Amino acid sequence: MHNQPLTPDLLPQAVDLWNRALGTHFPMRPGLLRANLWDEPNFDPEGSRALMEGDRLVGMVAVKRRTAPMDSVPADQKGWISALVVDPEAQGRGLGSGLLYDAVSHLRRFSAEPVGIGSDPGHFFPGIPLECRHALDWFARRGAEVGHLDCDLVNMDMAVYTHPEAALQAHRRAPEVAYRPLAAGEEEAVLAFMRREFPGRWAWELEQHLAGGGLREDVMLALENGAIVGFARIAGPWSRHFSPGIYWAPRFQGPHGSLGPIGVAPEARGRGTGLALLSASLAEQRDRGVRSAVIDWTQLVRFYGIAGFRPWMWYVRATMPAGGGG
Repeated sequence: MHNQPLTPDLLPQAVDLWNRALGTHFPMRPGLLRANLWDEPNFDPEGSRALMEGDRLVGMVAVKRRTAPMDSVPADQKGWISALVVDPEAQGRGLGSGLLYDAVSHLRRFSAEPVGIGSDPGHFFPGIPLECRHALDWFARRGAEVGHLDCDLVNMDMAVYTHPEAALQAHRRAPEVAYRPLAAGEEEAVLAFMRREFPGRWAWELEQHLAGGGLREDVMLALENGAIVGFARIAGPWSRHFSPGIYWAPRFQGPHGSLGPIGVAPEARGRGTGLALLSASLAEQRDRGVRSAVIDWTQLVRFYGIAGFRPWMWYVRATMPAGGGG
């Protein structure tokens, strides 16, 4: 058994390993794995390791560390375990425990903050998937501290999506609010809005999206008398970037889309603007041919249920505590 860095040349083997272990619920694709690991700015090449048995990859751990500011969030060196995967045929030999210990020990060299399990920038999962209940038990036995539940929601009837009555009422109450995709020349305005109203990860992610060639039309706006008061991000088969809601698109038949995050400025809340923006964004996806869609990483089941979304997959937020052993 040889422990070596998890390098990009291992991509094909890493995809195969992931799909042997997790592919039923979370089918991995090469582009997604590369985008969320080696191409993600917070990927930590020193702490990410691969276990080789001869020439065969049998285990891997991918870690991330905040080494540069994320908008208003400083470069505090906070760390995350993005993925820890062991070949089913090699489990029960302590390989996963060794990878976990090495990863946590490495990250604790830089920060005393608890190490996140999932929820990293460019995350695969918000936490530990309940579909992998054995993984939840496994991490708990090794000292993980578990927290609240988040979920992904799904709507399988996007091809026939219609505006709910509550969204139509919001339109009638505030006809001066328009909902449409970001137009050319509005990039700086939407980034200024994000930095003012949603500083931190959401603002940083949108900046990364636009700077990296992401499509303007994947950003929806709510505008009141021409001023931006809300935003949403959508994605689908046309998108140039992977969005969390389309990570597992191979599980769906036909064109699949996603929505999130979405937010409205405080002064525009309380009158249905958020719901109207949500509905306009979903209708935009329907008009682009989407047949199913996922809203990822949320607790707002009732709110999104108004638009026909229902819980699909659940995750347990978890961390490895600061200090101590891995």
